[in-house]
Amino acid sequence: MQYKSWIVFLLALSTAISADELILSNGDVIQGHLVEASQNTDADSSRILWQSDNFGPLSIAWDRVATINGIAPEAKPSNPEPSVSQFRTSYTGDISATGAYASGNEEREDWDIESTVEWRSGDFRHHSGINYESHSLDNIPANEEYFADYGVDWFFQDQWFWSNNLTWGANDNRAIDQYYTLGSAIGRQFWNRESGALSAETGLLWINEDYQDNSSDNRLTWSWAADYRQMITPNLELFHRHSLLVSLDNVRDSEIKADLGLKAPLIKNIYTELKLEWIYDNLPVLGTDPSDSQLTIGVSYSW
Repeated sequence: MQYKSWIVFLLALSTAISADELILSNGDVIQGHLVEASQNTDADSSRILWQSDNFGPLSIAWDRVATINGIAPEAKPSNPEPSVSQFRTSYTGDISATGAYASGNEEREDWDIESTVEWRSGDFRHHSGINYESHSLDNIPANEEYFADYGVDWFFQDQWFWSNNLTWGANDNRAIDQYYTLGSAIGRQFWNRESGALSAETGLLWINEDYQDNSSDNRLTWSWAADYRQMITPNLELFHRHSLLVSLDNVRDSEIKADLGLKAPLIKNIYTELKLEWIYDNLPVLGTDPSDSQLTIGVSYSW
């Protein structure tokens, strides 16, 4: 029941929509978000592309727009401006660190360092990441978890992409000595703007795992993942990521991972982050629990 409740919660959260509002000069209200805008001296070619929640993509003349989110559009410039595209060349990254140390009656050290980089060029979006965690208690050798991944998305249409990715890592907490995954999926970028983004993808993922008891397992799984972020106040961002894996040979052999958190600025480009990480494995390695979770508070730097 707990597993099913989490799935229902994640489904509801990943499909949550915080829509923008466009009001036409005749008073009609259309919920959705701005995809592209172009302004030219020729009134017939000055239009916006609006993704409506109910009617899909709409091409609307500028002179029919009264307000977008309560703001009236600026007057048309004397010279043509380039179109605004959500997939222009860009480079972004993030590095975060969380640490804790205790001594006395209990000797404890916890460290979590994570870095992600994303760069876009034309129809391609590249993304890579590195994560390292170390947890030790009372001078017992630390349990370590680490991984490195790389992926590339090809946008064969404005919002549809073909994703391919590779991951390598290990996880002492789950008695996995080494693992790697290779996946391919079709996804959709529902929106991607300053105030938030939502994407989802589904496909196939090959998993190979070597366990600390010298056994191993490999399987082909169906995967479904979503990535959501939204500014819920001018200075507070909500983010959520999850992935669901189901073996094609045995549907009981399934796993779900989820991150849910809040991010707020401290000073320029430096943020504080509160994050809940949760994993549930229906068929864990013998001697390990099916569920793991941890709540962390850390600092991140974004560029």
